[in-house]
Amino acid sequence: MPVPNERAKPRLVVYGCGGHGKVVADIALLCGLVVVGFVDDAMPEGSRVLGLPVLGGAAWLEAHRSEILVALGVGDNHARRRISALCERLELTLATLIHPTAAVAESARVGAGAVVMAQAVINPDAQVGTGAIINSGAIVEHDCEVGEFAHLSPNATLGGAVRIGALAHLGLGASVLPGKAVGDEAVVGAGAVVLGDLPPRVVAVGVPARVITQP
Repeated sequence: MPVPNERAKPRLVVYGCGGHGKVVADIALLCGLVVVGFVDDAMPEGSRVLGLPVLGGAAWLEAHRSEILVALGVGDNHARRRISALCERLELTLATLIHPTAAVAESARVGAGAVVMAQAVINPDAQVGTGAIINSGAIVEHDCEVGEFAHLSPNATLGGAVRIGALAHLGLGASVLPGKAVGDEAVVGAGAVVLGDLPPRVVAVGVPARVITQP
C-alpha cells in the first residue's frame, strides 16, 4: 500500500503557542494538515509545545513565506488582527480551520483565518468574518453576521439574524436575542443576555445585559 506523501500536504504553522494556539494546532492536526510548529514572538526558539517546535518569531515567517500556511493562534482580537496584517504584507495565506465535529451549513460563509471549534454550529446563510473565532459549542444561527476578528467564547449563542461587529467579544455562555446587534469592539460578559442593540466599544454584563463601561 503506498505511503502518503506528507510533503504534498499543505504545511502549516500556528502563530501563537499559548492555550488558544494549542487548540488551533489540535484542530489543524485533526483536519489532516501537516503542522510544522509554532511561531511566537515571546517564546524562546527551540521550545516545544504539544511536542511541536517553536520555530521563531515574525522574522522566521518572512524567511519561509513561500513554503507555508499560517493559522491564527492568538485569542486577543486586536493581536490577531495585527498578525493577519503582517501575513497580508508578507503575502502569506491564512488557513481557515473547522473542527471535524462542528456543524457548518453549506450556505454559510467562513472567512479566511477564522477558526470554528469543536461542537460549534453555524446555520444557513450565516457569515463569519476574517480571523473570527467561533469557540467550542458556540451557536451562530441562520442569517447572522459575525464581524472580522470577533470572538464568540465557548457556548455563546446568537439568535437568528444577529449582527456582531468587528473585534467584538462575547464571553462564556453569553446570548444575543434574534435580530439584535452588538457594535464593533464591544464586550459582552460571561452569561449575559443581550435584549437590545449594543453600541460600539461598550462593556455590558448581566441578565438582561446592561452597559457598565462607555467608550
